[in-house]
Amino acid sequence: MSLTVLLALATFTTAASPLPPPQAAAKAAADYNKAHKGQTCIVMFDGKVIFEHYDNGGATDKVQLLASGTKSFVGLAAVAAVHDRILKLDDPVSESILEWKDDPLKAKLTYRQLLTLTSGLTAGEMGNLTKGPPWKEIASKPMTGRPGAQFEYGAYQLNACAYALERKLGNETFEAYLKRRILDPIGARVEWRFKCADGHPQVGSGAFMTALDWAKVGELVRLGGKWEGKQLVEEKLLAECFQGTVQNPAYGLTWWLKKPVTPEHVKKIPMLRMDWADVANADWLPADLVAACGAGKQRLYVMPSLKLVVVRQGSLSKDFADIEFLSLLLRGKSASK
Repeated sequence: MSLTVLLALATFTTAASPLPPPQAAAKAAADYNKAHKGQTCIVMFDGKVIFEHYDNGGATDKVQLLASGTKSFVGLAAVAAVHDRILKLDDPVSESILEWKDDPLKAKLTYRQLLTLTSGLTAGEMGNLTKGPPWKEIASKPMTGRPGAQFEYGAYQLNACAYALERKLGNETFEAYLKRRILDPIGARVEWRFKCADGHPQVGSGAFMTALDWAKVGELVRLGGKWEGKQLVEEKLLAECFQGTVQNPAYGLTWWLKKPVTPEHVKKIPMLRMDWADVANADWLPADLVAACGAGKQRLYVMPSLKLVVVRQGSLSKDFADIEFLSLLLRGKSASK
C-alpha cells in the first residue's frame, strides 16, 4: 500500500474517531488558565471527565459566576418551548407581551430577533452584571433600531424574551420551566444570585454554577439535546441555536459560534473585537465549535466533532485569550507558533 494511501487512511481514521487531547496539552491549557486568574478547568471527552483542575480558590463544589454565559439558558429554554409547542421562534412576541401590539416596531419583533440580539430593543447597560430593572419595565424600553436590522449586545433583550415566555407558561415561572425541562433531567443545579428589581432572575448574567454542572449543559448540547436516551429537545430545534445572522454570523440564539466574520463586523461589534473574532476566523478550529461566554472570560466550549466539552471559569480577567487557551489544548502549542 502506498504512503499516500496510508496517510489518507490515517487522516480519515483520525477525523472519524477523534482522540482526547493529551494530558500534557490539557495541563498546558490549565497552566495558562491559572496564570490568567483561572479557577476551574474541566475537559470532558465523549461524556467522561478526562482532566479536572482547580486553582486560585476554585473547587469542585464551588458555585461560580457565569456572567453572560447565563444568556445561553434563555436559548435552551426557548427551543424547549418550541419543542413543547408553546411558541414558534418566528412568531411576534406581541402575542405574549400584548402591550407591544400598539407599537409599530415592537409589534413586528420576533422571539428569534430577541434571542439573536438583533431585535432593536434597548440592549441594556454593558458591564452591569448584578441587577436589572423589573421585566415589565425592560419590555417598555424604547426601540433603538428596526427589528432584525442590527446586532447589539446586552441583557435586556433576553430578559424581555424570558418575560414573554413566562407569560406564555401561565402558572410556571421561567426559572421553574428551565429547571424542569433542562436542568433537572441532566442533574445540574443553578443558583440565581443576581436578580432584577422585581425578583425575577437576571437572565443576562445572574446565574452561578459549578464547573461540573456547567459541563453537563455542554454535554447536552454536544449530544444534540439527548440525555440518557431521552430527547429533551428535538435536535433540529437545538440546531437553531447555532445559526448566525447577517448582522453577526458568529452569534446564534444566545450562543457564540465559530463562523467567519468580516472586518466590518469586527469594527461594529465590540464583543468580536475584545473576545471572539480570533476564534471565529481561525482556520484550524472545528467549524461546529459553539460557546457560552461571560465577562471575566467564563467559558463553556462545545465541540461535537471532537467529542469535547470544556469549561473555564475564573475571577474577572481581561487578558485571558480564547485562541491561546484552545490552541494549547487542541494543538499543544501557542497560537502564535
